[in-house]
Amino acid sequence: MKKILVLGGVGAMASETTIDLVNTSDFEEIMVADIDLEKIKTFNHELGDKRLKAAKINAESVDEMADLMSGYNVVANGLPRVFCENAINAAIKAKVDMLDLISPHEETLALDRDAYDAGISVVGGVGITPGITNILAQLGAARLDNVEQIDIDFAAFRSIAHSPGLLHVILWEFDPQTQNRFYYDNGELIANPPFSGARSVHFPEPIGIQTTYYVPHGESQTLSKNIEGVKRVYIRGCFPPRSMGLVRMLYDYGLYESEPVEFEGMQIAPMDFMRHYLLTSPEGDQTEVWGYSVQVEVMGWLKDHRVMWRFVTSHPPMERWGGQRAYSKNVGIPLSIGAQMLAKGKAKKTGIDGAETMLPAEEFVAELRKRDFVINESLIYL
Repeated sequence: MKKILVLGGVGAMASETTIDLVNTSDFEEIMVADIDLEKIKTFNHELGDKRLKAAKINAESVDEMADLMSGYNVVANGLPRVFCENAINAAIKAKVDMLDLISPHEETLALDRDAYDAGISVVGGVGITPGITNILAQLGAARLDNVEQIDIDFAAFRSIAHSPGLLHVILWEFDPQTQNRFYYDNGELIANPPFSGARSVHFPEPIGIQTTYYVPHGESQTLSKNIEGVKRVYIRGCFPPRSMGLVRMLYDYGLYESEPVEFEGMQIAPMDFMRHYLLTSPEGDQTEVWGYSVQVEVMGWLKDHRVMWRFVTSHPPMERWGGQRAYSKNVGIPLSIGAQMLAKGKAKKTGIDGAETMLPAEEFVAELRKRDFVINESLIYL
C-alpha cells in the first residue's frame, strides 16, 4: 500500500500539490498535515476523495514530525522555509524519502551525509525555482558536449502578501542580511548585495519585459557542482513591478536593518509594522497578473559550434488556469510530480541534492506538459 504525507498540504502552494496528487497519482492514502485541522477537513471534503486523511502537525518538533512520517513511502514538504531543516531531520529519523519546495541551501546540504547514512533520498527544491529550473538546466546540459555557463531568470507574478509564507519569501530574497545570494564563477560562490546583477529579460506575455536581479536560490550551489565542466551559474529573479518598487524602497531607506523606533510611547520595529500592514491590508493581496515564467539558458559547445539551449516556460492564461491558481500551480504541481517519481523508485541516488541529479529530467518535463505547462525550446548558434 503506497502512502504519501503532504506537509503544509492546505497552504497557498502545497494545496496544488494535494490537488494534483488526487487527480493524477495512484497513492492509496494521501495524508494532508497542517497546523489547522479544521481547514484540512474542509479542504479534503471539498476534494471528495476517499484516500484523503487529515492530521495536525507541530512543525517545530522534529520528534513529532518523525512520528507522523513513520510508515509513509514519501513525504512532500510544503512547509515554510523556516521549517526545512526540521522536516529533513525528521525524515532522516523516520528513514522516509522526502522532497520540498524551497531547499537546498547550505544549511540543508550540510545534512547530506546523515540522509545518505539513513539510506533515504531528499530532493531539495522541487517547485519551479528551484525545481523546474534545475530540471531544464540538466536537460540542456545533457544535449551539449561541453557546458560553459547557465543563466536562470524567473518572473514570479503574484501579490506581495498572498500568504505569510509568500510575504516572507519576497522580503527574504532582498534582505541585505540574507547571505547566500550567490552566483558561481570558476570555482567560487560569490555573494552579492540585493538589487545587483540587473538583467532585462523578455518573458512571455502578459508578463513581458522585466528586470531581474541576483536572488538567494539554490541553483547556483547545486548546478555548479552537479553539471560537469560548468564555469559560471547565475540565478536572477523578479516579482511584479509594484512589489519590486516597495521592496526597493524598504532597502533604499534602510528599513530592513532599522532598530525599533519610539512612536507614541511604544517601540515599533519598522519591518514588523510593514509585515503586519501588508498581511492585514487589502493592498497587500492585490495584483493584476497571476502567473510564472522561467527562462533557462545553457551555453556551451556542440560539434565544434558554440551554442545555447534556451528554455522558456509559460502556461494557460489566468481565466483558463484558475485565476490566482495560475501562480500556485507552477509551484505546487512539480512537487507532486517529484513525489510520484520518488514513490516509484526513480530517485537516482541517496542523500540530499537538487532535482537535477535526483530525478529524470526528460520524464519530468513530459509530466509537466501533460498538465498544460508550456515549455518552448530553441537551439541558438552563437
